[in-house]
Amino acid sequence: MGINVDMDYSTLFSSMSAGSSSSVNYLSNLSGMLSDYASIRDGSYGKLVSAYYKKVGNDDTVSAEEKESRKAESSAAKSAAAEKKQYSSIAASAKSLGADADKLMAEDSKSIFNKTWQNTTDKDGNESKVYDYDTSKIMSAVSGMVKNYNNIIASSSDISDVTTDTRVSYMTKLSGSYKNELSSIGITVNDNGKLSLDKDKMKASGMEAVQNVLGGKNGYAYKISSAASLLENSATKAASNGSTYSAFGNLKNDYSSILDSFI
Repeated sequence: MGINVDMDYSTLFSSMSAGSSSSVNYLSNLSGMLSDYASIRDGSYGKLVSAYYKKVGNDDTVSAEEKESRKAESSAAKSAAAEKKQYSSIAASAKSLGADADKLMAEDSKSIFNKTWQNTTDKDGNESKVYDYDTSKIMSAVSGMVKNYNNIIASSSDISDVTTDTRVSYMTKLSGSYKNELSSIGITVNDNGKLSLDKDKMKASGMEAVQNVLGGKNGYAYKISSAASLLENSATKAASNGSTYSAFGNLKNDYSSILDSFI
Protein backbone atom coordinates (compact mmCIF):
# COMPACT_ATOMS: atom_id res chain seq x y z
CA MET A 1 0.00 0.00 0.00
CA GLY A 2 1.43 3.44 -0.93
CA ILE A 3 1.96 6.36 1.45
CA ASN A 4 -0.32 9.37 1.10
CA VAL A 5 2.12 12.23 1.44
CA ASP A 6 -0.69 14.82 1.61
CA MET A 7 -2.43 13.44 4.72
CA ASP A 8 -2.03 14.90 8.22
CA TYR A 9 0.12 12.53 10.26
CA SER A 10 -0.14 14.51 13.52
CA THR A 11 -3.12 12.46 14.70
CA LEU A 12 -0.99 9.33 14.67
CA PHE A 13 1.11 10.73 17.50
CA SER A 14 -1.52 12.57 19.58
CA SER A 15 -0.97 10.25 22.51
CA MET A 16 2.69 11.20 22.79
CA SER A 17 3.68 13.74 25.39
CA ALA A 18 4.28 17.17 23.89
CA GLY A 19 6.98 17.81 26.46
CA SER A 20 9.01 14.72 25.63
CA SER A 21 12.21 15.71 23.80
CA SER A 22 12.58 12.19 22.34
CA SER A 23 9.09 12.38 20.89
CA VAL A 24 9.77 15.81 19.44
CA ASN A 25 13.00 14.58 17.84
CA TYR A 26 11.27 11.49 16.48
CA LEU A 27 8.46 13.54 14.97
CA SER A 28 10.95 16.00 13.52
CA ASN A 29 12.96 13.25 11.87
CA LEU A 30 9.87 11.52 10.55
CA SER A 31 8.57 14.80 9.18
CA GLY A 32 11.84 15.30 7.32
CA MET A 33 11.70 11.80 5.87
CA LEU A 34 8.14 12.30 4.68
CA SER A 35 9.09 15.61 3.14
CA ASP A 36 11.97 13.96 1.27
CA TYR A 37 9.67 11.17 0.13
CA ALA A 38 7.16 13.71 -1.18
CA SER A 39 9.93 15.46 -3.10
CA ILE A 40 11.00 12.19 -4.68
CA ARG A 41 7.41 11.30 -5.61
CA ASP A 42 6.67 14.62 -7.32
CA GLY A 43 9.99 14.63 -9.20
CA SER A 44 11.43 17.78 -7.66
CA TYR A 45 14.21 15.86 -5.93
CA GLY A 46 15.32 14.27 -9.18
CA LYS A 47 15.36 17.65 -10.90
CA LEU A 48 17.40 19.09 -8.07
CA VAL A 49 19.98 16.32 -8.29
CA SER A 50 20.16 16.59 -12.08
CA ALA A 51 20.69 20.35 -11.84
CA TYR A 52 23.40 19.80 -9.24
CA TYR A 53 25.34 17.40 -11.46
CA LYS A 54 25.06 19.78 -14.41
CA LYS A 55 26.40 22.58 -12.23
CA VAL A 56 29.28 20.45 -11.02
CA GLY A 57 30.10 19.41 -14.58
CA ASN A 58 30.20 23.02 -15.76
CA ASP A 59 31.68 24.62 -12.67
CA ASP A 60 34.51 26.97 -13.66
CA THR A 61 36.08 26.43 -10.25
CA VAL A 62 36.88 22.78 -11.00
CA SER A 63 40.63 22.29 -11.04
CA ALA A 64 42.50 21.59 -14.27
CA GLU A 65 43.53 18.19 -12.90
CA GLU A 66 39.91 17.28 -12.18
CA LYS A 67 38.82 18.40 -15.65
CA GLU A 68 41.53 16.27 -17.24
CA SER A 69 40.50 13.35 -15.05
CA ARG A 70 36.89 13.70 -16.18
CA LYS A 71 37.95 13.90 -19.82
CA ALA A 72 39.99 10.73 -19.41
CA GLU A 73 37.07 8.95 -17.73
CA SER A 74 34.68 10.10 -20.45
CA SER A 75 37.11 8.92 -23.11
CA ALA A 76 37.36 5.56 -21.37
CA ALA A 77 33.56 5.28 -21.34
CA LYS A 78 33.36 5.99 -25.08
CA SER A 79 36.14 3.49 -25.74
CA ALA A 80 34.33 0.82 -23.74
CA ALA A 81 31.10 1.51 -25.65
CA ALA A 82 32.94 1.12 -28.94
CA GLU A 83 34.45 -2.16 -27.77
CA LYS A 84 31.04 -3.48 -26.78
CA LYS A 85 29.86 -2.73 -30.30
CA GLN A 86 32.94 -4.51 -31.62
CA TYR A 87 32.14 -7.64 -29.59
CA SER A 88 28.54 -7.55 -30.77
CA SER A 89 29.75 -7.47 -34.38
CA ILE A 90 32.04 -10.44 -33.75
CA ALA A 91 29.21 -12.40 -32.11
CA ALA A 92 26.83 -11.69 -35.01
CA SER A 93 29.39 -12.75 -37.62
CA ALA A 94 30.25 -15.88 -35.63
CA LYS A 95 26.58 -16.85 -35.50
CA SER A 96 26.22 -16.37 -39.27
CA LEU A 97 29.48 -18.25 -39.90
CA GLY A 98 28.18 -21.18 -37.90
CA ALA A 99 24.89 -21.18 -39.81
CA ASP A 100 26.65 -21.35 -43.20
CA ALA A 101 29.09 -23.98 -41.99
CA ASP A 102 26.17 -26.05 -40.68
CA LYS A 103 24.66 -26.10 -44.18
CA LEU A 104 27.91 -27.48 -45.59
CA MET A 105 28.39 -30.18 -42.96
CA ALA A 106 24.79 -31.44 -42.90
CA GLU A 107 24.43 -35.08 -43.86
CA ASP A 108 21.84 -37.57 -45.14
CA SER A 109 18.60 -36.01 -46.39
CA LYS A 110 19.56 -32.52 -45.18
CA SER A 111 22.86 -32.42 -47.06
CA ILE A 112 23.13 -29.71 -49.70
CA PHE A 113 25.47 -32.06 -51.55
CA ASN A 114 22.60 -34.40 -52.41
CA LYS A 115 22.08 -34.55 -56.15
CA THR A 116 18.72 -33.45 -57.55
CA TRP A 117 17.26 -32.79 -60.99
CA GLN A 118 18.70 -29.51 -62.20
CA ASN A 119 17.60 -27.34 -65.09
CA THR A 120 20.41 -26.67 -67.54
CA THR A 121 20.82 -24.81 -70.80
CA ASP A 122 23.41 -25.69 -73.43
CA LYS A 123 25.34 -23.23 -75.61
CA ASP A 124 22.60 -23.30 -78.23
CA GLY A 125 19.93 -22.30 -75.71
CA ASN A 126 18.34 -25.73 -75.43
CA GLU A 127 16.97 -26.51 -72.00
CA SER A 128 17.14 -29.90 -70.32
CA LYS A 129 17.28 -31.55 -66.90
CA VAL A 130 20.29 -33.30 -65.42
CA TYR A 131 20.71 -35.21 -62.17
CA ASP A 132 23.51 -33.28 -60.50
CA TYR A 133 24.64 -31.12 -57.57
CA ASP A 134 22.87 -27.83 -56.88
CA THR A 135 26.06 -25.84 -57.45
CA SER A 136 24.46 -22.45 -56.80
CA LYS A 137 23.24 -23.53 -53.33
CA ILE A 138 26.65 -24.95 -52.40
CA MET A 139 28.51 -21.89 -53.68
CA SER A 140 26.15 -19.59 -51.75
CA ALA A 141 26.90 -21.40 -48.48
CA VAL A 142 30.65 -21.33 -49.13
CA SER A 143 30.57 -17.62 -50.04
CA GLY A 144 28.62 -16.83 -46.86
CA MET A 145 31.07 -18.82 -44.75
CA VAL A 146 34.07 -17.00 -46.23
CA LYS A 147 32.40 -13.59 -45.89
CA ASN A 148 31.47 -14.02 -42.22
CA TYR A 149 34.84 -15.55 -41.40
CA ASN A 150 36.56 -12.47 -42.85
CA ASN A 151 34.17 -10.15 -40.98
CA ILE A 152 35.32 -11.73 -37.72
CA ILE A 153 38.98 -11.20 -38.58
CA ALA A 154 38.31 -7.57 -39.56
CA SER A 155 36.35 -6.91 -36.33
CA SER A 156 38.69 -8.58 -33.87
CA SER A 157 41.75 -6.34 -33.98
CA ASP A 158 42.92 -4.96 -30.60
CA ILE A 159 40.23 -6.66 -28.51
CA SER A 160 40.95 -6.85 -24.77
CA ASP A 161 38.84 -9.86 -23.82
CA VAL A 162 41.35 -12.70 -23.51
CA THR A 163 38.86 -15.52 -24.13
CA THR A 164 37.47 -13.96 -27.29
CA ASP A 165 40.94 -13.15 -28.60
CA THR A 166 42.11 -16.71 -27.93
CA ARG A 167 39.15 -18.17 -29.78
CA VAL A 168 39.72 -15.95 -32.81
CA SER A 169 43.35 -17.08 -32.84
CA TYR A 170 42.26 -20.71 -32.61
CA MET A 171 39.96 -20.23 -35.58
CA THR A 172 42.75 -18.80 -37.75
CA LYS A 173 45.12 -21.61 -36.70
CA LEU A 174 42.43 -24.12 -37.62
CA SER A 175 42.16 -22.61 -41.10
CA GLY A 176 45.94 -22.70 -41.40
CA SER A 177 45.94 -26.42 -40.66
CA TYR A 178 43.54 -26.91 -43.61
CA LYS A 179 45.48 -24.60 -45.91
CA ASN A 180 46.39 -27.20 -48.53
CA GLU A 181 42.99 -28.89 -48.58
CA LEU A 182 41.18 -25.55 -48.88
CA SER A 183 43.53 -24.39 -51.63
CA SER A 184 42.69 -27.48 -53.69
CA ILE A 185 39.05 -26.36 -53.93
CA GLY A 186 39.69 -22.63 -54.50
CA ILE A 187 39.84 -21.24 -50.95
CA THR A 188 43.08 -19.47 -50.09
CA VAL A 189 44.23 -18.83 -46.52
CA ASN A 190 45.96 -15.45 -46.75
CA ASP A 191 48.86 -14.17 -44.65
CA ASN A 192 46.55 -11.60 -43.00
CA GLY A 193 44.40 -14.43 -41.62
CA LYS A 194 41.51 -13.91 -44.03
CA LEU A 195 40.13 -16.28 -46.65
CA SER A 196 39.62 -15.62 -50.35
CA LEU A 197 37.41 -17.64 -52.67
CA ASP A 198 38.09 -18.39 -56.33
CA LYS A 199 34.64 -19.46 -57.54
CA ASP A 200 35.84 -20.61 -60.94
CA LYS A 201 38.50 -22.85 -59.38
CA MET A 202 35.95 -24.26 -56.94
CA LYS A 203 33.51 -25.08 -59.73
CA ALA A 204 36.32 -26.64 -61.75
CA SER A 205 37.40 -28.79 -58.81
CA GLY A 206 33.92 -30.32 -58.68
CA MET A 207 31.36 -30.41 -55.88
CA GLU A 208 32.42 -33.90 -54.82
CA ALA A 209 35.88 -32.55 -53.97
CA VAL A 210 34.28 -29.60 -52.17
CA GLN A 211 32.23 -32.02 -50.09
CA ASN A 212 35.29 -34.09 -49.23
CA VAL A 213 37.09 -31.03 -47.81
CA LEU A 214 34.19 -29.20 -46.19
CA GLY A 215 31.49 -31.77 -45.47
CA GLY A 216 31.06 -34.43 -42.83
CA LYS A 217 32.24 -34.54 -39.23
CA ASN A 218 35.89 -34.63 -40.25
CA GLY A 219 35.59 -31.70 -42.64
CA TYR A 220 36.59 -28.09 -42.25
CA ALA A 221 32.99 -26.84 -41.98
CA TYR A 222 32.27 -29.02 -38.93
CA LYS A 223 35.34 -27.79 -37.06
CA ILE A 224 34.88 -24.15 -38.01
CA SER A 225 31.23 -24.35 -36.89
CA SER A 226 32.32 -25.59 -33.44
CA ALA A 227 34.93 -22.83 -33.22
CA ALA A 228 32.36 -20.22 -34.28
CA SER A 229 29.92 -21.37 -31.57
CA LEU A 230 32.53 -20.95 -28.84
CA LEU A 231 33.53 -17.57 -30.24
CA GLU A 232 29.92 -16.37 -30.36
CA ASN A 233 29.48 -17.26 -26.67
CA SER A 234 32.59 -15.42 -25.48
CA ALA A 235 31.97 -12.35 -27.65
CA THR A 236 28.34 -12.13 -26.52
CA LYS A 237 29.42 -12.33 -22.88
CA ALA A 238 32.08 -9.65 -23.41
CA ALA A 239 29.54 -7.37 -25.11
CA SER A 240 26.95 -7.69 -22.33
CA ASN A 241 29.02 -7.20 -19.19
CA GLY A 242 27.30 -5.45 -16.25
CA SER A 243 29.35 -2.25 -16.29
CA THR A 244 27.72 1.13 -16.74
CA TYR A 245 28.98 4.69 -16.71
CA SER A 246 28.00 7.80 -14.75
CA ALA A 247 27.36 11.29 -16.09
CA PHE A 248 31.11 11.96 -16.03
CA GLY A 249 32.02 8.67 -17.74
CA ASN A 250 33.48 6.92 -14.72
CA LEU A 251 32.96 3.20 -14.43
CA LYS A 252 30.57 1.87 -11.82
CA ASN A 253 29.09 -1.53 -11.12
CA ASP A 254 25.51 -2.79 -11.15
CA TYR A 255 24.91 -1.35 -7.65
CA SER A 256 24.77 2.22 -8.88
CA SER A 257 23.76 4.92 -6.40
CA ILE A 258 20.19 5.99 -5.81
CA LEU A 259 21.07 9.58 -6.69
CA ASP A 260 22.34 8.66 -10.16
CA SER A 261 19.08 6.84 -10.87
CA PHE A 262 17.23 10.15 -10.82
CA ILE A 263 19.35 11.76 -13.58
